[in-house]
Amino acid sequence: MKKLLGILVLGLLFCNFGFAKDLNLKKLKFSKDIARGFNKVKDPSRDNKSNYWRMNPNYQKHMIKNPPGQHILQIVKSSNNHPTRLGEESLRFEVRAGDSWGWDIKNDRERVELIICCFNKTHWNAWSIYLPENFKTIFPVKVCMGQFHNDGDNPPEFMFQNQYDKYSKAKSGGYWITPAESISNHISKKLLEQNDMLGKWNDILVNAKWTHKDDGFFKIWINGKLTYEHRGKTLLKGDVIEYQLGIYRSFISRLPGPDPTQVVYYDELRYDRSCKKLKLEDLGYSCKEIESQSVK
Repeated sequence: MKKLLGILVLGLLFCNFGFAKDLNLKKLKFSKDIARGFNKVKDPSRDNKSNYWRMNPNYQKHMIKNPPGQHILQIVKSSNNHPTRLGEESLRFEVRAGDSWGWDIKNDRERVELIICCFNKTHWNAWSIYLPENFKTIFPVKVCMGQFHNDGDNPPEFMFQNQYDKYSKAKSGGYWITPAESISNHISKKLLEQNDMLGKWNDILVNAKWTHKDDGFFKIWINGKLTYEHRGKTLLKGDVIEYQLGIYRSFISRLPGPDPTQVVYYDELRYDRSCKKLKLEDLGYSCKEIESQSVK
């Protein structure tokens, strides 16, 4: 049963698929049905507020003032035939042609992303992602589905993308991880095939140590299997890490005509300093087994 605070907040924010016109995403908090552990994530640039999810202000204003923009982010329910990983609720992100405001208009972008800051030291976090069966790959447009990004102007340290194989040029889609050139070789690695994402939930687990020194690491488990491991520095000196998730389309002019609508669902967002505290047993995983793995 959800805590009373979560129920009150969600009740104010959403009514089925509707979007409250007085919504302030800067105060958006999720119940444990969707996210847990982020009360331990504090943002020093905002008086150390914890669990402080936000969105680009231009997008927030558009959502509030323009009903056509209300589709881009919703809390949805399984009782309304939406997919959820566990429980009754999940997050639904949708980007349509023209979903571009502020800086993005002049820079060939369309997006909707949620952002929380700041991740530091060593931590674990997890999320589940679902692509509807009619999800379209729009290569050569670049589609990002999650970032560990610095809070300044440097490139993201690690980006999850609906990518392509740049060596064979196959328009394969799927789920890829791309490290920044400043910390690694900048070579993308495929984590999931496109067919393994359509109409299915996939569970993503990350263990990272954020440092400009050589003892850092960034590991990714896909559905309980260690699939990617980077060792070495994980950020530039002085950078602070934000966690971003949603849909972010770049270089949209690479395709003629408007790009098709894309929808992505996220659920079971979790954060803590140890794997055990994520309580992954309800997702079917054992931290003892997870931590014993090495990349083969």
